[in-house]
Amino acid sequence: MASTDARGRLGVTIREVTLSIRWTDRKRLAVGVVGVAYALAALAVAQVPGSKTFAARSGATAALVVVAGLSLIVSGLIVTSVGPIRRLGELLILAGFTWFGPVWEGWDFGPPLVRSIGMLLSGFTFALLAHLTLAYPTGAATAQADRWLVRAVYGEAVIVAIGLALVRDPFFDPNCWINCIDNVFVLWSLPDLSRVIVVADRWFTVAAAAAVVVSVSWRLAKGSGAARRALLLIVPPMVLVFGAIWARAVALTATPVEDPAEPVFFALFVVAVVGVILLALAVVWAAVRSRIQHRSLGRIVTDLREMPAPGSVEAALASAVGDPELRIAYWLPASDRFVDASGTPVAEPTAGADRSVTTLVRDDRHVAVVSHLATLPDLEREIGTAVRLGLENERLQAEVLAHLEELRASRARIVETGDEERRRLERDLHDGAQQRLLALSYDLRLAHASAEAEGDERAASLLSDAIERSKAALDELRELAHGIYPTILAEAGLGPAIQTLADAAPIAVELRGAVEERYPSAIEVAAYLVVAEGIDDAARRGATFATVDARREGTRMLVTVEDDGSGTRVPMVALADRVGAVGGTLVLESQRTRAELPCA
Repeated sequence: MASTDARGRLGVTIREVTLSIRWTDRKRLAVGVVGVAYALAALAVAQVPGSKTFAARSGATAALVVVAGLSLIVSGLIVTSVGPIRRLGELLILAGFTWFGPVWEGWDFGPPLVRSIGMLLSGFTFALLAHLTLAYPTGAATAQADRWLVRAVYGEAVIVAIGLALVRDPFFDPNCWINCIDNVFVLWSLPDLSRVIVVADRWFTVAAAAAVVVSVSWRLAKGSGAARRALLLIVPPMVLVFGAIWARAVALTATPVEDPAEPVFFALFVVAVVGVILLALAVVWAAVRSRIQHRSLGRIVTDLREMPAPGSVEAALASAVGDPELRIAYWLPASDRFVDASGTPVAEPTAGADRSVTTLVRDDRHVAVVSHLATLPDLEREIGTAVRLGLENERLQAEVLAHLEELRASRARIVETGDEERRRLERDLHDGAQQRLLALSYDLRLAHASAEAEGDERAASLLSDAIERSKAALDELRELAHGIYPTILAEAGLGPAIQTLADAAPIAVELRGAVEERYPSAIEVAAYLVVAEGIDDAARRGATFATVDARREGTRMLVTVEDDGSGTRVPMVALADRVGAVGGTLVLESQRTRAELPCA
């Protein structure tokens, strides 16, 4: 089976023996010259009087056969210049040379060896075309079933060629039409066995052609939009070629001798030839598309800034290769996980029915894993150094963003823990010390009433002082409890809580905006503290008036406190931490405190 390595060499491997050919422009030119000479020689043979082939029926038919063979060879030479799908070009070239096998086999009074070799070559054309179809458009059959099918068609072609070479004597074949004299390889004349081989080969070819059509249809049905578009071009020639194979097998059951003069057989031959030409053109288009993608990848770096916005490389790469579903996951070895361009953890990309995964490495380090269409050939080799540098920069940026997200999440957890602890203290004070002070105050009132009843004025005076002190302590405790976590904020929401702050403020406060809906607790607490700290700071700087504006704009809540105070503002580190913990921003100006908080 033919194969190529990463440097574009044609390799034919049989067990331990490997023949490698490195394609160069000089060798392509040589193969092209040989191919043209080979096709012209076949054209000349087809015009020899007495030749028994479809090409010999007329000059136009012979020209059509030559055009089909040359289209395979020339298209193959074009495609071999495109690294990622070079293997398709090699299959085209081989199919082009085997295509003329029937012409050599039908050369009347030609050299027996040439006619015998032509008979053997003819059997490999279908195997090469089937392999080409299954490997389109990437150059390799990716599904396990497709690889087994490729092995089967090549194996069957080899077995049939060897079997016919050894046991078929054309002279004793009653259905002979193209070559009824020569087989220089025959060792035993076994007409019955050779007939069985021919019939079995015919129906195996029909079954294999059906399997190829099913495989392509399955890929079309399960593939994404881009995968379908890549495959659609090969569908018409596949239908023509393999449909002609099926129809020929059916026709041969009624008419065992395939006579080129019969309209049915001639029409099927013309359909197959047109299909072969279209197949060669489809592969050339795949090469053009691959070249366009390669150039698009090369232009990515010019479209990106030195520090691109998160996701820019992914978007540019997806646009360059025509895969809108392309995704890049960056590997962070320090935290042993994958993240996207924004630093958000993602699952490790995996291959699917029509998706492939390419691991990108730079300086022996894993940079990213790209999930892309299986029809994209050798993405790792296509991505140039500049694009790899852009990927590395974005990976570093994603790592920083991931650390920032971890820091923000950690800060949010600390703030949340602090709020929970404040709520716990407020409950403890309310349910514990406050209740005990209330009970003590009640006992003091009872004692005071008893002392007055007994006429003990000294005791009554002392108990009266104790009652006042306990009341003051209870008020301070209530104020402390409410300051730890304002109950009105939890019960009534942000709007009433801000109104309470304005009413209790030491300076005049005007409220603007209306906050009526409820928000997550962390957002409400942050907004409440921005207003509280803003009013307190304004009072410390000698302000006589403050304006509070709290309103929602889209997915953000804007909270602004403006005042007429003067003097130097003190940094509000704790408030900045609080706002930052919920993903907001705090801006302090000379007479304004402004916060933007996410609310959706």
